Amino acid sequence: MGEIKKLELLHPSEYEHPLDRKALQALEGTPGLESLTRKFLKHGVERGLRLQYTGSYIKVNERNFSEVYDILVDVCNTLHVKKIPDLYISWDYSINGFTAGSENPIIGLTSGAIDLLTDNELRYVLGHEVGHIKSGHMLYQTMAEVIPIIGDILGTATLGIGGIIGTGLQLALLYWWRMSEFTADRAGLLACQDEDSVINALIKMAGAPKKFFDRIERDAFLEQAREFRDYDYDSLDKVGKALLVMDNTHPWTVMRASEILEWIESGTYSEIIERRTREPGTAFKCPKCGTTLNGDENFCGMCGSKLWCR
Repeated sequence: MGEIKKLELLHPSEYEHPLDRKALQALEGTPGLESLTRKFLKHGVERGLRLQYTGSYIKVNERNFSEVYDILVDVCNTLHVKKIPDLYISWDYSINGFTAGSENPIIGLTSGAIDLLTDNELRYVLGHEVGHIKSGHMLYQTMAEVIPIIGDILGTATLGIGGIIGTGLQLALLYWWRMSEFTADRAGLLACQDEDSVINALIKMAGAPKKFFDRIERDAFLEQAREFRDYDYDSLDKVGKALLVMDNTHPWTVMRASEILEWIESGTYSEIIERRTREPGTAFKCPKCGTTLNGDENFCGMCGSKLWCR
């Protein structure tokens, strides 16, 4: 694997999966979403989640598990994300990462992810989570995560949220959440810039026993992944989509591998790498007017076009 290239001024629209975009458009047209969003923000649900994570898990920083923190910093630099999110480790020997909160997002990693993944596979997982943040997924994703809790525990008599959550809105949120995973996987690949690391990480997530890690049959897994090539997500009716999102914890690893392979083979991944990187000593230019830039601007000083900088 060669040197990882920094993707200056990378914009999330460049790697957004079309199913993510389409599901989000459907979600935003679902009755009750605006009211639910206002209630969600008003009652500080996000602050409660942050309290839970910061009070239960170990914080990673320059002094504590610094090797993991350095990977996170490098991932953020690679994806052109300036604000480094807080990172925590939870005791769980599955391979997983998670992100919570929209105003000040927190990333969590399981102990299994750190122990069982190589550094570059870990870059992919962290890039996936940073991709959610960069793409602005976190408000709706956090809402989707807590909706079952709100519906079951809080109800209509407390915060007035339970009555807003209809089946249609809940399914729309959960279905979009699933589709957003495809976008985040693309960000993970852009962060590690190694197809093998992405596929190996997904194989491990899918259940490969540790004793077989040195004998992973990638070709068999890829063949299984390609079986999903003709899967038509858009043809699903409400019942089909409900079945698709009922198990909120399943990682969908084989399906995700299929989608990332298709993106690589389309050539778009390579185009982004070439378009968003430059040789040392060469200038970075505004994609709209061609003005020479430093690479850390929010707006082009010549044409005024907004450049991406989160």
